[in-house]
Amino acid sequence: MIIDVPKLRPEGEWFEGEEPASILEVSDPAIRAKAPIAYRLHAQAVSGQLIVKGAVRVPVELQCGRCTEFYSTTIEESSFLRAYEISGTTETVDVTPDIREDILLQLPHFPLCSPDCKGLCPQCGINLNEGTCDCRPPADNRWGALDNVKLG
Repeated sequence: MIIDVPKLRPEGEWFEGEEPASILEVSDPAIRAKAPIAYRLHAQAVSGQLIVKGAVRVPVELQCGRCTEFYSTTIEESSFLRAYEISGTTETVDVTPDIREDILLQLPHFPLCSPDCKGLCPQCGINLNEGTCDCRPPADNRWGALDNVKLG
């Protein structure tokens, strides 16, 4: 999103629109943008700065970190706020990199399809949200090596 600074009214202006999801440049296959990034931003020139504030959002599909299924959610930053230094010669300000940054910072570090996701069985790999398996938990033998230690 590029703002044409000389055309701004003194009281500022609202900008609504979309940027293509490709600006996110995400190569992770566990993240899929499902639509363009929508924005509603207010820009105003004040004391040598262009103040831009508002909201950005994008619907995405994320791969759950427990069960590996994809789920849909919306990544939203409702308190987008940036200040750009401008002078009398500044023609345009490109807000796109900052929109990208705010969306990427809102992505969860460990996405979960739901807080109570049961994940996958570590033995057979079945999705435990969809049913149970007949696997038995492995014996807890973490201290077994100490049984053979001879002291003295």
